[in-house]
Amino acid sequence: MAQPQPQTPPPTPLLVTYGFKPVYERFRKQAPQNFEGKAHPIVANDWLRSVEAIFDHMELNDRQRVSCAVYLLKMEARIWWDVIKQTRDLNTMTWVEFVQTFNKKYYRAAMLATKVDEFVTLVQGNLSVIDYAQKFDRLEKFSPEVVPTETLRVQRFVRCNALDNQDRYTVSFK
Repeated sequence: MAQPQPQTPPPTPLLVTYGFKPVYERFRKQAPQNFEGKAHPIVANDWLRSVEAIFDHMELNDRQRVSCAVYLLKMEARIWWDVIKQTRDLNTMTWVEFVQTFNKKYYRAAMLATKVDEFVTLVQGNLSVIDYAQKFDRLEKFSPEVVPTETLRVQRFVRCNALDNQDRYTVSFK
């Protein structure tokens, strides 16, 4: 007698619930800002960072992140997204792919190149350590390929700080 085959579970719904509240309801309660697409590139970056902070807090998966971000796209940004979704499989789009697509649209190539150059040449100079760390973090977002691991990130942070301060400090080994 043949035994019944176990059925594969259905795919996780896009807007799963936490308790009894759908993700989009919990997301909306965080009061995220809409993005209209007419903003300066730095405003676009700030919007992206603010929604990422909410996503991290809510521990959302890629599909949920993409869905919630798309929900916030209005006016020109929504028109742009309507074109994008005709050429992409949104069911398999990761958050990284969304961010890359978003950045291609809302950061001009020249501005991205400038930010990468600014990161590559960053030294502490007259900045306090806190200001240097904040600037490092802000610029590193534009250059993930320069420091792809946490170890390389820390090494670059320390090296760029040390290069600028080498004439101020003497290191001796006994």
